[in-house]
This record gives sequence, C-alpha cells and structure tokens, in this order.
Amino acid sequence: MNKRIALVLMIVLACLTVQGETIKEETFASIGYEEELLLEEANQKKCIEITFFDEFNSEEFTILSVHKEFTPNIQGEARIVVSLNNEIISVINSGKEKEFERIIIKKEKLKEKNVLKMCAFSSDSITKIRVLNDSIIGNYKTAFFPENSFKKEVVSKEIVVGKEISIKTSLKNYGNEKAFVEIIDGDAGRKDIELVKGKSSFEGEIKAGEEVFLEFTYRIKDETTRVLPNAEAYYLNEFGEKEKIESNYPEIIPFTGKALEPIIMLKKQINSVGEKSEIEIVIINNSLNAVYDTEVNFLFPAEVLIENKSKKFEVIQPKETVYFKTELKSNTAGEFELGCELVSGNDKTECSKTGIIFEENTIPKELILGSIMALIGIIIYAYLYLK
Repeated sequence: MNKRIALVLMIVLACLTVQGETIKEETFASIGYEEELLLEEANQKKCIEITFFDEFNSEEFTILSVHKEFTPNIQGEARIVVSLNNEIISVINSGKEKEFERIIIKKEKLKEKNVLKMCAFSSDSITKIRVLNDSIIGNYKTAFFPENSFKKEVVSKEIVVGKEISIKTSLKNYGNEKAFVEIIDGDAGRKDIELVKGKSSFEGEIKAGEEVFLEFTYRIKDETTRVLPNAEAYYLNEFGEKEKIESNYPEIIPFTGKALEPIIMLKKQINSVGEKSEIEIVIINNSLNAVYDTEVNFLFPAEVLIENKSKKFEVIQPKETVYFKTELKSNTAGEFELGCELVSGNDKTECSKTGIIFEENTIPKELILGSIMALIGIIIYAYLYLK
C-alpha cells in the first residue's frame, strides 16, 4: 500500500478514537480577559499579561492553546514569545497552518498564582499579529513527547565504509494517556547509505510511560557521509490534530579501513627440520571498489626457505577473497616469524605476523628404551641357547 494512503487511513481511524481526556478548560475571555492582543504596525512589539491560579494544577499536564493570527501568514521574522512566570516556554513563529499553537506545561512549572505573558513582534513583511480571547488554558490527560523523547543512535562502535552498522530508534510517551503513533525511519532515499535489514517503521499504540524501539542496519557507501537521516513520527493529540515530531540527526565519522586485509594461515605450526610445510595467504577486499595490480610478498628470515616468495593479482573485486598458497621448510631448528606485505600502487599493507616452529628429528626415549630391552633379551636368549 502506498505510504501516504496508509498514513491517511491511520489518521482517519485514529480520529474515530482520539485519546485524551479534558479535566477542565477555560478561555481567556471566561477568566476575565476580554481584550485581545492586537498589533497592527511593522517592526513593533506589544505584550499582554494573563494571571491564572492553581485550579488548573490538579493533573500532570496543563495545555495552553494560543489562537493566533499573522497577516500575511508567511514565514518571516514575526513571532509571539510566550513566557510563564518570567520563563520563556515557547516561541510561535509565523507561517504555520494551524490556528492554535498547543503548549504543554509540566506541573512543576506552575505555582499557586501564575503570570502568563505573550509578546508579539511584527516585521517589515508581517505587520499584523493577533492573539484571540478564545485561546484556552486547560487541564488534560495527554500523550506527551518532549524534547529527547524521540532518539536515534548508532549502536556500532566501528563505522566502516562498506560494512553494516546497527541503528536504534526509540520513542517514549512521557504523558498520562496513550496515543496511536506511526514512526517512519529508513534511508530517506539517500544514495550514500543503504537500509540493509531490520525494522525501520512502527504503527500502533504507545501507552503512557511506554517506550518503543526500532532496530535495523545501514551500510555506509560514502566516506564523506557525516549525518544520517532523522526519523519522523505522527500522532493525533487530544484535540484531534495531527502532530509531527522528529528525532535527532545522528552524526558519524566513517572511515575506509584497510581495503585489502591479508591473513597468514599455517597448515602445521610445529614441523620437523627439513620437512615441507604448507602455508597460505588469504586476501579479502573489504572496499566497495576493485583493487588492481596487487603484489603479495612473503616476509621471512634467512633460515626459512620458501618455494614461491610472491604472487601478483591483476584485479581483486569488491568483497572478493583470493588465495596464495605455497610451501616452506627450514634446515635449522628454531621458532621463526613469518609476515607478508601487499603492494597496490602506492599503498602498502602488512599482515599480522605468525610464528612457525621447526624441531630436530630426535628418536623418542620410549623407542630407545624398547630397543635396549629387546637387545638385552636377545643377549640373554643367546647366552642360554649357546650354553
């Protein structure tokens, strides 16, 4: 189903079951403030103050619904600054479609007597601002998604181009009422990242105090990527209005790592002097690009003799694994360190070194003891037989 159609159906369904409960609400006019805030000049400021008492403090959340008008209603520098008890709690900017600006006030912000102050600031292009007296102060049960309740984070410690990284997105309802929510995450159509697997969307109910999680993986395709896309969520508030909230934009610093990763593999670590032992270098191309004209060279001490010391690969494709197998021996007993070096253009990569042991060919003590006992037996037998 088309995503937009699904979202519309979700909103229609949620409209039939809008969550939230009104405990008490009053308009500015009903609590004695008939005069509206009206500013009709360019580049001016005008304020209004409204006092209300703790009768709106019986529940966890008080919501201030500011009915505002900007003329013309376009984006610009015009704004309404809302303060409660000398603390700014919201800045309402011009250019929004909604008539009412909903401002959720936590219980601890309210006092027995509260002073609400709203100041309008006009601009050159937006010359008329109005706050109507049917604006509302109310007490409600509501879902609440404050700042930092919607988070997106990178779980992986290493962020390497071409490899998968784990992402976790979470949304917690800090309110006292459930809400029907749709969360949309993913790669946002970006070409520098790829959504590989996992759950990157959610549609359903989030109860009061509940937190939901999305976990999925990206593949980073560009080492210049610095910011990942954010997640978006939509829900209906207690007034039946669709609300949109956005998560943070995770910042990353990817690195390419080693394009070629060589590994030395020994068939036997302990060998006899003069015995041939098989050795192999495994080369993995971790990059997103083919690597051309790569030469691999063994690094070894003089006591070790290797049949083929180097090999050249014309091309190693992205994610391809190639092999270089040969044999070695030593005519000297001891433990020796082996390494290798890859040369591709101006790039050099060394593999982790490994040790190999060559031991002298010695006759086991058990065999010597057995031979002595057999010889003694022969002597005794000969003595008794020839006697």
